[in-house]
Amino acid sequence: MAKNLFWLWLLILLVLNVIPIGNKTNNALTDNRIVFRLDYLIHFGMMLFFAIIWGVGKCRNVNWFAKHETLKYCTVLILAGIGLELLQLALPWRTFNPVDLLFNLIGAALAVAIIIVSQLIANLKRVKR
Repeated sequence: MAKNLFWLWLLILLVLNVIPIGNKTNNALTDNRIVFRLDYLIHFGMMLFFAIIWGVGKCRNVNWFAKHETLKYCTVLILAGIGLELLQLALPWRTFNPVDLLFNLIGAALAVAIIIVSQLIANLKRVKR
């Protein structure tokens, strides 16, 4: 079940990034001033959620990939953070926002850091046994 949660979450994010949304929230950022919007936290959180999925999977002894699972999981996570936002460049009803991409990457980077640290701790515990 936990392994399916990873792919389900990725699919949900893909669908949410391609469906048309209202014009008011779909406007491009045209000001030169820095504006912080709530959806930046959503972008951050949606990528950070992958770390929670990793943790749930590890508690249930899920092997995400046969070899190099941490590297592959983190690579998919980073590519998802980039690809989900870049996909909006190809959709006429969506607007690419570089700040959204930045918050995707910040969330993904923090998730990767959490995953790597948790994996290092798990490896240290295994060595001590």
